[in-house]
Amino acid sequence: MLTMPNDVALPDILDAMDSVLKSQARIYMHLARVATERFGRDGERSVRLGLRAYGLWRGREMQEAHHALGKPVNMETLMRNWDNASTWVASDTIADEGRYTPNDVEFDVFHCPAANAWKEGDFHQMGHWYCDEFHQAAARTYHPDGNVTIHENLMKGDDHCHFRWIMPPAAAAHDPGAVTPLGEKLAHDYNAASEIEGAWKSLKRSNRLLGGHFFTCARPIIERHGQEGRAAVAEALADWGADRGRRLRARHEERGRPLSLESFVADHDLPMRLIWPVREIESGPRRLVVEIDETPQDEAFLDADAADLGRLWYEASYPAMAQAYMPGTRALWSALVSRGDATNRLELDTPDAPRT
Repeated sequence: MLTMPNDVALPDILDAMDSVLKSQARIYMHLARVATERFGRDGERSVRLGLRAYGLWRGREMQEAHHALGKPVNMETLMRNWDNASTWVASDTIADEGRYTPNDVEFDVFHCPAANAWKEGDFHQMGHWYCDEFHQAAARTYHPDGNVTIHENLMKGDDHCHFRWIMPPAAAAHDPGAVTPLGEKLAHDYNAASEIEGAWKSLKRSNRLLGGHFFTCARPIIERHGQEGRAAVAEALADWGADRGRRLRARHEERGRPLSLESFVADHDLPMRLIWPVREIESGPRRLVVEIDETPQDEAFLDADAADLGRLWYEASYPAMAQAYMPGTRALWSALVSRGDATNRLELDTPDAPRT
């Protein structure tokens, strides 16, 4: 089981939270754009089905985790134990100024990394699809009588999102039944002995959600559009990877960090050094090989029988990312972790001299 490194610092965790939340937003953005461009209104249907599937997946996982923790399944539990780091970065208005009862929770969100990423990409309408489809599916899956309204929404031009998570006053208590092994595993990441551990576990959960967001949205595109749908998903992943590479390059240039294979891994856009156990196998100015035994997104892929999509996630995005980060760089990601009998291996090669 992944454990928090001893030398982790809260500012690094908060920086990684922003990056992961924006990566979640952008992987959806690229999938939605390619699907609607290729398949028109039928592509929109596939995108909306994927967002609902994402809500079903997260609502079910949160219910199982919270039930394993011995907590009642209601709207207050849901929002006080939200799975994503979005509530951490907006805690000033969500936790400090929100109103909480078991059947009625109300708060405002003024800072949303996902909305910032979508606004930057002029992705307002399809960004609102996410807000509309995902949250409702998550609420109704978590509790059969759960509901959510978002009357003010950043993706509609408002200056904040106003959330209200509600159930009827007479809603019956919901008993999910026996605690599941998955619920017990997920529950571990909601218990923290300190603020920094709580932040680290929130980041770890968000890293898992990034993988889940991908496979839940990719599956309907592939299932409904066949090989063309799989090609569309691969195209979206390559677009996402190239965008990640350009952004990582700009980040390193802004911070005065050398553009190198070592920098690509050491200051990655996903929490490679904070969450993923990384071993260097080869290291040099023109070749770097690392192995990674376990990541939260791999756990999500394997728990949902989505290992094939996990391989596609790596194989389509990382070559494009490495090439955009430092032209001429080749990236090969192989061997998705498979319950202990394989190891992720990332090989990076560049024929050029290292940049400074």
